[in-house]
Amino acid sequence: MQMKHLLVALLVLLAFTGMAAAADSVEIRSTIVHYDELSTQITPADWAGLWYDLDDDTSTEILYLNTPTNKGDTDIVYETIPVFQNYEYDGWANTSTGSTENYGYAVIGFFAEPYVALGKKDVTSFDLSGGDTPAIKATKIAKLVIDDDEKYTLKTGATLELGSGYSIIVDQIDVDGNKAYLKLMKDGKELNSSIVNTNETGLNSSTWMFDLTVLGEKNMQVMRVHVKDVFQGTESSLVEIDGLWMVDYQNAIEVKSDDKFGKFECITADNYKLEFEAEEITLSADSDIELGKGIFIKTEKNFDKTDAMGLDKFYVYKEYTEAGTYEIRSSVFNYSTSTGGSIALKNGNVESELNYTTFAAFFYDMDNGVDTEVLAFDGDGSIIDEGDLTYNTTPKAVSYEYDWTFNDTVNGGIEDAPEFYFIMGFFGEKYVPFNIVDVNGHNTDLKPEKMAKLIIDDDEKYTLKTGATLELGEGYTIIVDQIDVDGNKAYLKFLKDGKEINSSIVNTKDNTSNWILRQNITNEKNVQVLRIHVKDVFQGTQDSLVEIDGFWLMDYQNANELKSDDKFGILEYDGSSDVTNTYDYEYTIGNTVYLLPYDTSVLEFSSGTKITWASDMDKQIANNMYLKTADSTSNKLAYFYVNAEVGDGGNVTDPDPVPSEGGNETEPPVTPPTEGGNNTTDPEPPKDDEPSWFKKNMWLIIGVIVLIIIIAGAAYYFMVYKKQA
Repeated sequence: MQMKHLLVALLVLLAFTGMAAAADSVEIRSTIVHYDELSTQITPADWAGLWYDLDDDTSTEILYLNTPTNKGDTDIVYETIPVFQNYEYDGWANTSTGSTENYGYAVIGFFAEPYVALGKKDVTSFDLSGGDTPAIKATKIAKLVIDDDEKYTLKTGATLELGSGYSIIVDQIDVDGNKAYLKLMKDGKELNSSIVNTNETGLNSSTWMFDLTVLGEKNMQVMRVHVKDVFQGTESSLVEIDGLWMVDYQNAIEVKSDDKFGKFECITADNYKLEFEAEEITLSADSDIELGKGIFIKTEKNFDKTDAMGLDKFYVYKEYTEAGTYEIRSSVFNYSTSTGGSIALKNGNVESELNYTTFAAFFYDMDNGVDTEVLAFDGDGSIIDEGDLTYNTTPKAVSYEYDWTFNDTVNGGIEDAPEFYFIMGFFGEKYVPFNIVDVNGHNTDLKPEKMAKLIIDDDEKYTLKTGATLELGEGYTIIVDQIDVDGNKAYLKFLKDGKEINSSIVNTKDNTSNWILRQNITNEKNVQVLRIHVKDVFQGTQDSLVEIDGFWLMDYQNANELKSDDKFGILEYDGSSDVTNTYDYEYTIGNTVYLLPYDTSVLEFSSGTKITWASDMDKQIANNMYLKTADSTSNKLAYFYVNAEVGDGGNVTDPDPVPSEGGNETEPPVTPPTEGGNNTTDPEPPKDDEPSWFKKNMWLIIGVIVLIIIIAGAAYYFMVYKKQA
C-alpha cells in the first residue's frame, strides 16, 4: 500500500514538470501610418484591432486620425454605429405576407469586442435607420453570449451551457402535451423559467422570449430559445433545441456623454451612435501612449515632429491581456476577383502581395524600417494551383541597440563603421539567421537557412557586484564570477539552465571591452551567439562592481535548419535564391551616407497542394497560419490569420506574433537601472523562466525515489516473506 502511494506521488510530481507558461499579452497593430497621412481612417477590414464579422461582412467601428494645429500632435476619434444582424436561427425571420424586413438584433463593436445594442423584440434593419421611437439603445449595450442554430438534444435534468456562466436546464418534459419546462440559470442560480409549447405555429412560435428591465429600460429582450420538438426516446424523454440567442444582460453597460476611458472622452452618446475623442495626443520619439480600452499608439525611435516631410512613422495597436485565443488577421480580400496574381482588398486597393502593411502578423521593425515577409497567390478565382501560393522571407540588416563600431578602412576608409546583424520574420516570428563572424565579431558570411530566435538586443546599463546573476531569458544567464579592479578586468560566466557553457576574462582597457562568443552549430563554424560589452569595473564603498551596457544573444541551443522539401503545413521549402542586387547596408557618419555591400538570399516556400476556393473554409497554410473564408457563397470574402494565445486561452504554443520593436525582444529581468546608472543588483532567486530546483534535480529525485522503493521492497520481503518461511 505504501509503495502504491509512493508511485502515485511520483506520477503527480512528473506531471507538474511538464507545465509551461503562456504569453501575458498580445499586440495587434494597425497598418503603419506616416505623419503626412493623417486625416485618414482605419477600418476593421484593414485592422484586426476592430471587430469584424467575415460571414456577414459586418463591422461598426472606425478610427479617425486627424491633424490638429500643432505639428507632432494628433486628434483620434473613435466611432461605432450599431448595424442590423440576422439571427443565426432563420425561423425567427419575418415571413409575413409582403414583408421585406427580417427580424434580428443590433450588433455594435465596442472597442474591438462584439456587443448588442439592447432593444425590443423583433427588431428590423429599418429600426436602425433612426426615428422618434427607437427600437434599440446604442447607449445600453451587453456582450453577445450566443447566437446559434445548432441542434441540441437533451434529456430531463440535462444542462446546456450558453457561456458567461449562463445555462439552460431541462427541468421537465411533457411528451403528451408537447411541452418542455425550461429554466435559465446563472452561476447555479435560477433567473427565470418558462413552459414552451412545440405545437404553436406562426412567427416566433415554440420560442421562449425573455425580456425585462435593464439599466432602467423596460422590455429589453435578452434571450431567445427555440424548442423544435419533444419526444419519448427508448430510455428517456428528450427535447430538441435548435435556436439560441442571448446577451450578458447582468453585465450590461450604459454609456453616457462625458464618460472617459483613459484619454478617450465620449462626445456623442445617442440611440444610434457612440463617439469618443482623444484630443491633441502629443507624439514624440519612441513613445507608447495608452489611449484607453486597450488601444495604444506607438511611434518610431526617430520620430521628429520638426520633420517638414512628415514621414515620421507610427501605428495604433490593440493589446489583449485577458486569457483567450485571438486572431491576428490580414486585410480582408475578395477571392473571386483576386486573379492573375492580384489581390483585391475590400478597401478597393489591389495588391500584388500581402506584406507587413496588410498582414499585421508579419514581422516589422518600425525603428529600423525593416520588413522581410510576403505572401502571394495566383489563380482564376476558383482554385489556386499547386505552387501558386508562395511565401518568401528575406534577411535584412539592422544596427545593434548598443553602438558597436569597428575600423572599416577597407570599405571606404571609415574608422567608426557601425556593426550590424541580420533579422528576418519566419511565419510572423522574429529570427536571427546565422552570422559567421571573425574573432572581432565582424560579419564574414550569412547562413539564412539556419536560424534561431533573438533573445536580447539591449543597450541598458546594468551594475553588478561579484556573484550577481543577470537573467537574459530562455534560461540563459551571465554570472559575474570575479572582478579584478586593479587589472580592469571582469571574469564572466555564461550559463544555460544552470550549466556553464563558456567563460571569459574581459579587459575594459583594451580596444573593444567585448566578449564575442562564437560556437560551432549545425556544421557551421564561428557562428556568433553572444556578444557583451563591459563598460567598466570599479571598487564601490562596499563591493567590487562591473558595468555592462551592451547585450546581444540568440537562442542557439534551439536553432532550426531548413532543408530542401521541408514541409510546413501545405507549404514546402523550395530553397533560397540570391537577391538580384547586392544588398547595401546604409549608414551615415556626419553628413555622409555610406553603403556597405553584403550579399543575402530569399527563402522561398510554395504550396504543395491545390487549393479550391469554397465557402466556410478554415484551412491551415503553415505552422500557425490559416486561411478563412466567409460561410456564404454570395460573400466571397476571405483573410489569412495567425492565432495568438494569452494565458490558458487556447492550444497555440509560443505565440509572440507581434515582436517587440527596436530589437529589445527580451529585457533582463533585473531591477531597472536608476538614473545615473549606478544600479547594484544582488544575486536573486530563480525567476519564472529559470528552471525550478525540482526540474534541475528531477533525475536525482527520481533516482532517490526508485532506490527507496527498492529498499522498501527488499525490507518488506525479508521482514514478511522470510519470516513466514
